[in-house]
Amino acid sequence: MRCREATVLAALVLGSPWIARAEGCPEHLFTVERSKNANIVVYDALLTNDGALDPERPVTVYWLLKAEQGQRADLNRIERQRAYGFDIHAIKDRPGSYRMVFKAGKKRTFLVRLRDGCAEAVVKIHGHPAVVTRIFVKSKEGGMMPTVESVEFFGRDASTGAPVEEKFTP
Repeated sequence: MRCREATVLAALVLGSPWIARAEGCPEHLFTVERSKNANIVVYDALLTNDGALDPERPVTVYWLLKAEQGQRADLNRIERQRAYGFDIHAIKDRPGSYRMVFKAGKKRTFLVRLRDGCAEAVVKIHGHPAVVTRIFVKSKEGGMMPTVESVEFFGRDASTGAPVEEKFTP
């Protein structure tokens, strides 16, 4: 049995939602890398059995602990409520599309949608719509919580596909 067939079979047995990608789609919706260590925060789209974004939970988030053995781990309560968590709501006039806003940064909203069978998160980078692939957070340790020094967005222009990036200081 091929890998994709096994994934679909597992989804049917276990029920929705499930993570899947059409051929040629990126492995993740996007990731957040940090200056602190090699661990990354992963955002994946959840799909229904018919390949649509799951209306109940279109996106999931978790740690990929690359500084350890590469295992997956859940975010803790503080990480979900203050840093990497998000609110996501269906966009009424755009069926199958969702507005995603990070708990830590409400100034930029993400549009989560399917395009050509691939899930993507679109955000403005330098004022233009871009499909975000990676975010890098540079922080400084100290006190109870680290201080964010800068945030970099990496992706590709939503119209042309050209690589784009933007660095800003919160």
